[in-house]
Amino acid sequence: MILTRERIQETLDEAAERGRLVRSADRAPRTVGVGPSFPILGYDDLTASQVQARLEGLTPAELRKGREYERRHANRKSVLAAIEASLSGR
Repeated sequence: MILTRERIQETLDEAAERGRLVRSADRAPRTVGVGPSFPILGYDDLTASQVQARLEGLTPAELRKGREYERRHANRKSVLAAIEASLSGR
């Protein structure tokens, strides 16, 4: 299979859309006040890069909650750095 620029762009667009859908799924229960209060669904099953991709759109309070949970559990330096960067507005 030969990858064309168009196919590469389609793949990137599809990945971006999946990311938006996942973040929306994370927000939905909190928005309507049901379900777990933790800001990212399935957090314990996610890789560091998956967690980092889902930080966008979290409130500072949600980021702090995630930071404290991460510190007490996996304590992944890359996740903690990404949370700190999000909190500082970078």
